[in-house]
Amino acid sequence: MVKREISSNHRGDMGRKIDQLRRRMTPWWRCCAPILAFFAILEQGCTTTRTQIKQAIGGTAPPPVVREQTVEQTYRIGCPDIVEIVIEGVPDSSGQYVVSPEGRIALAAMENPRIEGDTTAALASRIATGFGIPEEQVRCKVVKHRSRSVFIFGPIEGGNREVLYRGSENVIGFIRRCGGLHPGADVRDIHVVRGNVARGEKPQVFAVDLEAILLRGDPQTNVLLQPFDEIHIGELPRSKIGKSLPSWLRPIYREFCGVFPGLCPHDWRQQIRDPEP
Repeated sequence: MVKREISSNHRGDMGRKIDQLRRRMTPWWRCCAPILAFFAILEQGCTTTRTQIKQAIGGTAPPPVVREQTVEQTYRIGCPDIVEIVIEGVPDSSGQYVVSPEGRIALAAMENPRIEGDTTAALASRIATGFGIPEEQVRCKVVKHRSRSVFIFGPIEGGNREVLYRGSENVIGFIRRCGGLHPGADVRDIHVVRGNVARGEKPQVFAVDLEAILLRGDPQTNVLLQPFDEIHIGELPRSKIGKSLPSWLRPIYREFCGVFPGLCPHDWRQQIRDPEP
């Protein structure tokens, strides 16, 4: 009986304290509500732009590029890529070949030629010359790209990871290939970092303007990627806040998102890892 009385008294004290805190916050909330509403309206415009960009980057329409060469045409073969060679009329030499550490393929009819650094078009030309046939009878294709990579960091679908390099792909095409941006991504904070280690040059940093590329059709910052480039995608501050919230604050955050959705990330429920009520 004593324990029950103490417990009920304790709950009563806590209830009174919560009511007092609520009464104290009410004037503050009334004063700040117009300010918060103003920022919510202001943010709504930014949110609309971000939504348009993310819809565009998730689409299938090809983005503008600074040159017409396709990704496959610019790719240079390296070890340990797998190359498929089809030679019309010579089935014994047709098939898939793994590029060795010496940069060669086991094509005995041409004495195991060294093909590292060739494009598929250059390789087809060499094979046609070696067999004494027209180039139209030779088709070459890289079926597995395994020699080089590009690294991507930030709120991207699938998380930070190493992605196989397939040629001078532009940033928009690469992000689409990775699955698109996470809702918490800051579309105004995307950079490509090029180390230039092999060249012995200073590192370079390129800013990517998604709004200009996707909404205004300006391809100037749609960088063509090189092997071992790094793509860094920023994260919205509000998304970072959502991830760091303690469990006791999550219900309040849900209520706040319901009142001012423009100030909260679209994926706030996932950000705080709390099941939908």
